[in-house]
Amino acid sequence: MQRVLIVFATRQGQTEKVAKRLSEKLNESGATVQLVNARDTSAVAGVDPGAFDLLVFGASMHAGGLEPEIVDFINSNVEQIARKARSFFLVLLSAAAKDPELRATWLADARKKLDNQLAVAFDDCEMVAGALAYSKYSIPIRWVMKRIARKAGEDTDTSKDYEYTDWGQIDRYAQRLLVSD
Repeated sequence: MQRVLIVFATRQGQTEKVAKRLSEKLNESGATVQLVNARDTSAVAGVDPGAFDLLVFGASMHAGGLEPEIVDFINSNVEQIARKARSFFLVLLSAAAKDPELRATWLADARKKLDNQLAVAFDDCEMVAGALAYSKYSIPIRWVMKRIARKAGEDTDTSKDYEYTDWGQIDRYAQRLLVSD
C-alpha cells in the first residue's frame, strides 16, 4: 500500500478543497494518505517526509508568491524531499484564462516563480484553475482581482464568487500520481 503525504497551504480555501479531493481519490485507489495544512504548526512539526512513498505539495499563488508556510516546510526539508517521488499542484486563477496564449504566458511565469521560491526541483507540477472569491477579498484586492479577471476574460461581477476548478482534472491527476510513482 502506497503511503502519500499531501501538504498544502491556502488563503481563501480553494487549495484545501483541491487537496481534500486529491486525498479522497488517492484513498479510493488504495493509498494511505496523510493530509496536512502547512499553517497548522503542530501538525507540520510531526511530519517526517522520509516516511512516505510519495510527497505531494499544494499551494496557491498570489502576486507572484506562494504561501510562506509551504515554502518554509519544503525549504526546511530539502534533503528528505529530494530523495522522494514528489509532485506540486499550483492553484491559480491564471489556469482559467480563456485566451490560450495569455494562459500559457501566465502559467510559464507562475512556474518560474514557483521554481525560484523552492530549494528543491519539482519535475511534476499540475496547474489547477482556482476560484474568484470576491466575498473573501478586501476592497483593494477585490479591485485588483477584478482587473485580472477582466484581462483573463473571466467573471467580474464582484457580488458573486466563482469556482473554475476542473474536478475531473484533479481526479486524473490523482490517477497519474499513483501510476507514475
